[in-house]
Amino acid sequence: MAFNATIQGVKRQSRPSTPVNAQLQRAIASIAESNCPALIVGERGVGKRSIAAQIHAQAHRSRCTYTEIEAADADAPAILSAFATKGTVYLAEIGDLSLPLQALIIENYFRSEQAQTCRLLCGSSRELLEEVKTGRLSEEFYYLVSAVTIRISPLRCRKSEILPIVDDLLTQYSKQFDRPRPVLQEEIVGFLMDHNWPRNLSELHTAIKTFVVIGDQSVSLAALKAAAPAMKSYGCRETLSLKEATRAASSQIERQLISEVLISTGGNRKRAADRLGISYKALLYKLKQVSAELQPPSNRNGAAR
Repeated sequence: MAFNATIQGVKRQSRPSTPVNAQLQRAIASIAESNCPALIVGERGVGKRSIAAQIHAQAHRSRCTYTEIEAADADAPAILSAFATKGTVYLAEIGDLSLPLQALIIENYFRSEQAQTCRLLCGSSRELLEEVKTGRLSEEFYYLVSAVTIRISPLRCRKSEILPIVDDLLTQYSKQFDRPRPVLQEEIVGFLMDHNWPRNLSELHTAIKTFVVIGDQSVSLAALKAAAPAMKSYGCRETLSLKEATRAASSQIERQLISEVLISTGGNRKRAADRLGISYKALLYKLKQVSAELQPPSNRNGAAR
């Protein structure tokens, strides 16, 4: 009998572990008990790989091999080799799988004894029925892999989960980078709740890592706002010229790069300046400039009048 579950929460296991939504945990445990294939659907960054890894970890075959294969890079030898193991095979983005490889999986997994050897899990960030309609995905293949389907909602639809996740990530990254656990300012909490998180949990992890590593919350918030999609900053502004758009995009890329390098150096600004190929003084100026640009006009000029 087909089992369809719409899941409202997920955390990424590939990063430091975080508490798992109780509903999701029950679904993972239920699916892990069986050997049937399962399809995990959700936007990029919601944690599909984490779900697959947790299903494997809770299954009776948890001590066996866990193999991840990107469908776009897959070939017949890699797939057949993975199917020969007694573990779990996670096939990511199956919408990118070629029709010949879909046929190979049908023949060598669903119509052979290999189905009793390994466990097949699949992931997709796209709605696969659309791929079936366009002929990119075999209808038979789709229905074989999707009998058990987990749908993971994007983070923007799970606002109530954001602050509990943030609280856990602050603890994790403070320990990882040996930094004091920051107490987030009210403005930052507002940003975390208002942001749409287009890259979902992967983007939230980066944001919290930024606050922990950089330390200066005003600079961190400025960097995160600058890295947000340009369209969010400008909304539906029709008067944005090509020159303005180019300047904004260039500035956005620069700020995002500075933020990433600061994270990679553990917040060491001198090392970050060396990696960026600029002087320490220039880096401090750019950080101060970013922070000033994103302050309300009244704050730039001192007290509000």
